[in-house]
Amino acid sequence: MIRLFDYIFYRIYNFFREKDNFIPETKASGTLSLLQFFTILDVLVLIRIVYPFPLPDNIYFLPVILGLGFMNWNRYERGFDIEELVKSWSGEEISRRRKNGWLIVMYMIVSVLVIAIYGAATN
Repeated sequence: MIRLFDYIFYRIYNFFREKDNFIPETKASGTLSLLQFFTILDVLVLIRIVYPFPLPDNIYFLPVILGLGFMNWNRYERGFDIEELVKSWSGEEISRRRKNGWLIVMYMIVSVLVIAIYGAATN
């Protein structure tokens, strides 16, 4: 799972680095934290569909968001050398890179849509 998040971080980092070159590691770390949080919410929603239970109040999600942010900051920003990830994936074939890019975008869209559709259906 760490390798998957490393790859997603690497791709998001490259996206932001090519766009504006202004703190791409922080933007990538924050985006990854948000994506991980949405994934946790997706799992909660899917479990709730099968086994109804009351969702906790919004205030209880704040420590989860902060914890994910701290873990990703600690992993990807504090003393992290991006060259480790560059060595792993810089030689990726164009077709595979394009396919993986689409998979990451679809993962982002689905993770948001599950929450949005569930929220719209319950109100």
